[in-house]
Amino acid sequence: MNKRKRGKSSEIVTGSSGNWFGEAWTSRRPWTIVTGVLIIVVLAGVVPVAVYRSMAATGSAYVESELGSVTGAAAVVADSTASNAAYVHFGTTGGTAITTPLKQSTQNPHYFVDGNGKAVLLTGSHTWNTFQDWGNNGTTQTLDFTAYVNMMLANSQNFTLLWTTELPRFCNLPTGADGTYDVTPMPWQRTGPGTATDGKPKFDLTKLNQAFFDRLRARVQQLNAAGIYAGVYPFTGEWLNVFRCADGYPFSGANNINGINDGGGSGSIDMTSPNAITAVQDTYVEKMVDTLNDLPNVLWATSEESDFGSQWWNTHQMDHIHAYEATKPLQHPVGYGALNGEGDAAAYSSHADWVAPYARTSPISSCGTGTPACKVNINDSDHTYFGMWNDSVQANRNYLWDNFTNGNQVIFMDPYLVYYPRENRNNCGSPVQGICSSPDSRYANFRANMGYTRQYADRMNLIATTPSDSRASTGNALVNTSATNPEYLVYSDNGGAFTVNLSGSSKVLTVEWLNPSTGIKTSSGTVTAGSGSQSFTPPFSGDAVLYLH
Repeated sequence: MNKRKRGKSSEIVTGSSGNWFGEAWTSRRPWTIVTGVLIIVVLAGVVPVAVYRSMAATGSAYVESELGSVTGAAAVVADSTASNAAYVHFGTTGGTAITTPLKQSTQNPHYFVDGNGKAVLLTGSHTWNTFQDWGNNGTTQTLDFTAYVNMMLANSQNFTLLWTTELPRFCNLPTGADGTYDVTPMPWQRTGPGTATDGKPKFDLTKLNQAFFDRLRARVQQLNAAGIYAGVYPFTGEWLNVFRCADGYPFSGANNINGINDGGGSGSIDMTSPNAITAVQDTYVEKMVDTLNDLPNVLWATSEESDFGSQWWNTHQMDHIHAYEATKPLQHPVGYGALNGEGDAAAYSSHADWVAPYARTSPISSCGTGTPACKVNINDSDHTYFGMWNDSVQANRNYLWDNFTNGNQVIFMDPYLVYYPRENRNNCGSPVQGICSSPDSRYANFRANMGYTRQYADRMNLIATTPSDSRASTGNALVNTSATNPEYLVYSDNGGAFTVNLSGSSKVLTVEWLNPSTGIKTSSGTVTAGSGSQSFTPPFSGDAVLYLH
């Protein structure tokens, strides 16, 4: 880890402490140097993330070891026996508010750009119940959304999805525990007369539920204030494929007072032309757009893992959102989630601005016949890496970094607080009615590594990079071959010596290593570019990130 530059004063702690240091890439990561003293966090919004001790110093680099992790506003005691100073790493619950919607770069179609033309790498956790409340046995529980946002910020994440589950009750989620969940709120009012199949009043599809839209807006606003982009699903699609039961689904004839009937299954999305159902859906989507249009952090997604028969419907949803937002002050990117059990050709040839495909490692090029021709590719582990919990933590990191160096982005289907003991997917703490009070530490390293990719993306001139499978012998590299400011970010899945082609520049480059298993960065001097086969060996075992700049 490079020595920190002097940063802000120590106004956020009480007690005896040394100088504050801040990393150059962001003001969200203050550090303090201490020597065995007690520090107490006193400002709201400041979260102690980890305590480290520098074990050895060589030149301007430190090798560090983690003493322990902490969460919440808490006292932290540094190790008084350390031969060198210890320091505490803090994350904050505040971010920089987003001011303009994302647009696809005209220079580098792998990425969106912000209002300043800077490429933005989108990455982060998403989970099922960040918008609607879930719970077993008719008892739903409201997620502590602020805690969820804080978790994202502590891991330098900047993108999440807000799911809308169409079914008021769904069955057979394969958790290994009770797989039947009730869900609230829903988009339409349950006025009756009559009782739906889930035992509650029937829906009136002419009356939208304002509480649903008020919550949606509040959550997107909260994410915006934290500097986090929100991918909003008006529909899920997948739930209609696999989780139907006596579910109270609003578009089934037994569950509404309007004579609308989907015929069961995925009938409400499997059509080839407009009908009475799409008319109700269009009104609902327009209300969603009206609710969120002025917020700049929105990305739309039509559905995810809907069945193959929904292609016309998905196209209709994309075109409808694009056309309706064209009449509004702001326009936001519209995405297409992978179709259930199908390849990615339909998504690449659609009119979506971004896609969430099925391929585990998204290709270097995500182009097809639609408009735009090439898509921003956001690889969602929900579609591409189901069963990742059965692999090692290092294999999970391979998936993330392989996609990043292919010019793509990764979001993580994070089970977070939904109890899912089957195959030990999520042994979260103290489950009650299917919802836990604390997350499973199994995924802590993966959450952190998403943040590491974003940190490098922010440091690099990302818009000028090109993914390459040939510049490094590892097959995984993002490169900027500018003669004046070259950059190379290389990932090695398994570590060990590898080579990098540094031809095209004669610049002296700084050598930086990241150990993804620990988050520790070390400086290893410099190297002069120009060689077609420069050898590098990580100073640690396991997978490794090399950054030359």
